[in-house]
Amino acid sequence: MSPYCPRCGAAHCRSAGVPHAFACLQCGAQFRLEQLQGQAYPGMPASAGAASGARLRRHLPWVLVLLAMLVSIPWWLPRLQPGLRLSLPAAWQAKAPPLALGRSEATTLIERNGQRLLVQLYENREHDDVVYRTVVRDAATGTSLGEPQRMAMPWAGSSGSAALQFFSDGQLYLFLKERGFWRFDPGTLRFVDLQPQLSARFAAQLGEGIVGVAPKGRDRPDSLEVTSRNGSKYLVYWLLGQIWPAADSSSLYEKAQAGYRQETAFYRYESLPRPTGEENRAVLVQSWWRHEPGQPLHFGYFDLQPGDSREVQTSLRSYVPIGDGYFTPRYATQDRGLLRIKVVQPAVPRFHADVMAENARRLLLAYNPSPVRQEGRVIQLLDKASQQVVWSRTIDQLPPLGMREGGAYVTGQAVSGGFLLLNDMRQPALLIGEDGAVLQDFSAAAEGAAR
Repeated sequence: MSPYCPRCGAAHCRSAGVPHAFACLQCGAQFRLEQLQGQAYPGMPASAGAASGARLRRHLPWVLVLLAMLVSIPWWLPRLQPGLRLSLPAAWQAKAPPLALGRSEATTLIERNGQRLLVQLYENREHDDVVYRTVVRDAATGTSLGEPQRMAMPWAGSSGSAALQFFSDGQLYLFLKERGFWRFDPGTLRFVDLQPQLSARFAAQLGEGIVGVAPKGRDRPDSLEVTSRNGSKYLVYWLLGQIWPAADSSSLYEKAQAGYRQETAFYRYESLPRPTGEENRAVLVQSWWRHEPGQPLHFGYFDLQPGDSREVQTSLRSYVPIGDGYFTPRYATQDRGLLRIKVVQPAVPRFHADVMAENARRLLLAYNPSPVRQEGRVIQLLDKASQQVVWSRTIDQLPPLGMREGGAYVTGQAVSGGFLLLNDMRQPALLIGEDGAVLQDFSAAAEGAAR
C-alpha cells in the first residue's frame, strides 16, 4: 500500500524521481519515506493490527457462543444420542447392526411356521481371536430376532472356512474353520454345539477329544472329516451313525457298494479331455450309481473319454463304454459303483461350470460361455424330468448379484420354495422360485433402507 500524505492525508502518492522520495498527487508536497514511518493515516486505524482488532471485537459475541457450544459437547452429546437412534426409520435400525459384525461369510434361508428367516454368519478379527456371530432376521422386514450368537477361537492355527450346510434330514448345520460342529435349533433360533455328542457317539475313536471337523462336498452327502486329538482322521456319516478311518474309506466303500442293489442319479459337470495347455472344458452329465438306502454314498469323479479318442483306441482293455459314445476306466464301474451316464443336451462344452444347488425338481447351474471369467457367467434352472432349461439369465441381467470378476463369486443354494442367490459379497440378493420368478429382492430392500 502507498503511504498517506502527511500534509493533506491524500490516499495516493507517487515517486518524485528521487529514491525513497514521494510527491502528493493532491497538494504537491514532497517528503521522504523515513518521515512516514510510525505515522498514522488520517481517518484510518493506527495500524493493520488495530484494524484486525476492531474486526475481532465486532465478531466476538459469535466467537464466544461457538466456544461455549464446543465446551459443552461432552455434556449434551450423550443425552442426544438416544433421541437420534429413536428418530431413525425402523428399517435403518434393523440394517445398522451388521456394519459392526464384520464380513459376511455365509447366508441361508429357513422357514419356520410359514415365516421365512435369514440366517447370516459374520466373521470379525478381535485382538488375537477370530470371532463369528450368527444373526437371525425376518426375511421380509430385516428385523433381527434376538441377540447375535457369538463364537470365538484363536486366530493363530485356524484353517479352512466357515459354512452353513443343510443335510438330507432338512436340518441346518454350522462349521467354523474346521474347529466346530453345530446344529440350528428353530425353537430357540440358536446353534447347539454337537461336538460333545460326536465324541460320545464314537467314544472308541474320538473319546480323547476332537480338534477338527470339516464338511465333505456334495459328492459325499451327510459326511464329515473329523480329526481326533491324537491326530487320527475319520470319515463320519453323521446321520447314519457310521465312522470309518479316513485312510481306509476308499477300500471300505469299494466293498460296501458291491452289495448295493438299487441305484440313484447324480448331476455334475464332467471334464472333457484336452491337449496340454488348453482351458478346462466340461459337459453336464447325469450319472447313475449303485445305492442302498441307509448306507453311505460316494459319487466319485471319473475319467470321461470319447470312444474315438487315442486313449481308448490304444487301451481298449482298460476302458468300458459308459453311455452316449463315452468310455471310462474300469475302476470307476468296479470300485466306485458307476453304472452309466447320459450327457445333458445340448452337449456344448462349458467353462468354469458348476452345479450350484439342486432340489427334487430343478438344478441351479452356473457357467462361463468362454474361458474369460470377466466376460460374465450364465445362471440357469434345469428341469430334471425333461432336462430342459426353464430359466436362463446372464450376470448383467441380474444386477443384484454384482459384477465382480464377471460374477465369479456368486453362489446359490436350494431352500424351501426355491433357490437363494447370494451376491459376490456373500450377502442375500434374490430368492427365485423353481421357474425363475423373483420371490424376493433383498438388494431392493437394502437400498430402500439406505435411503
